Amino acid sequence: MGDPIEMRIQRAALRQKLMSAEAAARLIRDGDVLATSGFTKAGEPKATLAALARRFAAESPEARITLYSGASLSDEVEGPLAPFISRRGPYMSNSRSRALIHAGKMDYADAHLSHFARGLMYGFYGEIDVAIVEVSRIREDGSVVLTSSVGISAEALVKARRVILEVNTAMPDYTGFHDIVLPPTPPTIGWPIPITGVNDRVGLPYVSFDPAKVVAIVESTTPDYPVEFKPVATIHKQIAGHVIDFISECSDRFGWAHWTPPLQSGAGNIANAVIGELHRAPFARLNFFTEVFQEGMVRLCLDEPERFAGVSATAFSLADTRPERVEALLRALRGKVALRPMWMSNSPEIISRLFVIAMNTPLEVDIYGHVNSTHVDGARIVNGLGGSGDFFRNAYVSIVHTPSTRRLRDGRTISCVLPAVSHVDHTEHDIMCVVTEHGSAINLAQRTARQRAEAIISRCAHPYFRPILRDYVRISGGGDEPRMLGRDHQERWLQEYDALCAAFPADEAASDAG
Repeated sequence: MGDPIEMRIQRAALRQKLMSAEAAARLIRDGDVLATSGFTKAGEPKATLAALARRFAAESPEARITLYSGASLSDEVEGPLAPFISRRGPYMSNSRSRALIHAGKMDYADAHLSHFARGLMYGFYGEIDVAIVEVSRIREDGSVVLTSSVGISAEALVKARRVILEVNTAMPDYTGFHDIVLPPTPPTIGWPIPITGVNDRVGLPYVSFDPAKVVAIVESTTPDYPVEFKPVATIHKQIAGHVIDFISECSDRFGWAHWTPPLQSGAGNIANAVIGELHRAPFARLNFFTEVFQEGMVRLCLDEPERFAGVSATAFSLADTRPERVEALLRALRGKVALRPMWMSNSPEIISRLFVIAMNTPLEVDIYGHVNSTHVDGARIVNGLGGSGDFFRNAYVSIVHTPSTRRLRDGRTISCVLPAVSHVDHTEHDIMCVVTEHGSAINLAQRTARQRAEAIISRCAHPYFRPILRDYVRISGGGDEPRMLGRDHQERWLQEYDALCAAFPADEAASDAG
């Protein structure tokens, strides 16, 4: 950290490619397909994309590009660039991009993250014109050490026609923290990934690619933008408590003894709070096989290192990204963390083999166990699917946790437990436990649809909404999974439900609208 840029570029022949972000941005053309580093704000190119947005705004307001990244970029990076993106994938969470998608001015196609990374290598997404990747070091042979995320960085560097490297001298040197393997491509038969433990390493700590493709090197001096987490509320602690109780119940029931399976946790306030509460859990040793090392893990790592066995992830997602703080964290994590490409961090093969416990937060669940993670009212996307499908489908135990209610901006409070979700991302076949602040409904015994409905209503739904949810099942009539398909019945039920939402008691807790 703080090294001169020349020390970070060890391949002398590449130093002549050093230029300003503005000069590098001029190497990107209207219509180009860009693949960048970055995953939940971590390791994104912060200088070149910002310069590109300024250039297009001043000189070429009609210019358009395609943008692919591992997962979400920060608002600081994606926001100014959004008006010039014609196609985006596979994940975003930026409000300007979201508005353009809803208006039909930006094409967006969601994808499982493990599928997307491999599809990029297979050529499913066409040719990549430019890779823009943040690195902490360029080695003598031209290979690069990445920074705080991997995502699709390796695939981008290998597939792109032209490469722009951002050497971030404000970031610590991440040498030794990565485990890089590219996915095999047909007709080569893929080999079994020989990972049998979270800390196993099977690849290289750097990315090898053809350095002749490098057209520009830009110095970046901006640390990662921090991830903003809301303060942990009582409702978050209640949800975390029920999650911990369920995992403890599984431990007793299935004889885990002194072993706890590796944990996965999605991003966001609730997921981070659940992880943060694990210091209260009666688990001796904890491993994480997940997408992001997030803020909630820091306390466990620094204060209880004897309990923190290790983590496999594809990115760091931190609320405090000051370089000195990150450097101290890396010192504590050395030997305990492996940052991998997202096709590996989300690999169905490894998730299944390691018996991962998956925990993710949706927008809503229904009484039969179907889950909506991405779309409000079935039409308006909030963010992409991310890796939740990779984990839920292949987990040893899958847990979906959500508040039982959500407060909308218009003041109404709605139930997050519904008769039917407006968009299905995960079916009931993939969900073993639903958790809210009121309790958990467990499907380990493969309950019937009606049994699931009663368990979710009685243990997870807010008591205020339980009577109308039971009315839905009763009015719907027969069948294995009763559904209210008649328009008259639907309209009457919805009118009653809307009236209840409007009259929700003001003193009852409800989570804020997302």
